[in-house]
Amino acid sequence: MARLAILEFPDPRLRLQSQPVEAFDEALHQLVADLFETMYARSSLGLSAPQADFQRQVIACDASGTGQAQRVFINPEIIASGTPGYVQETCLSVPGRKGLVKRPTRLSVRAQDTSGQPFTAHLQGLEAVCLRHEIDHLHGILFIDRLWLLRRLGIRARTYLQQRRAG
Repeated sequence: MARLAILEFPDPRLRLQSQPVEAFDEALHQLVADLFETMYARSSLGLSAPQADFQRQVIACDASGTGQAQRVFINPEIIASGTPGYVQETCLSVPGRKGLVKRPTRLSVRAQDTSGQPFTAHLQGLEAVCLRHEIDHLHGILFIDRLWLLRRLGIRARTYLQQRRAG
């Protein structure tokens, strides 16, 4: 296993659309293992392949943060969602930033496992929020895109200023 480098906002690769997984091979299994290792090393609850510059529809989640509730979603498709609520979110690709995001706290999704077998999952609470956040990454959407306009503009301005100072 290896710890993967995480792309950070405003890297344009974070805005790319991920492609469906077609080959359920050893390379996919290795990617999933690396996503989990990276996720735990960075104390995160979820990580999508595009955040590590793999433009494939692969998500690793563990809402427990302990390794006891690992879930893998390949080629996920939301089939139903419940009433949304506001949750405080952060993201490895937008370090040092947080904000209130409106997300469903119940979610039904159709996906495939690492063997290519289809399954349906019904998630609640933090698991649903985590998966929805990661599905956004597959479509080039960051949590900051879902913030109130002024908060979003403030984050972009601070990020731009930090880059100018560093570069």
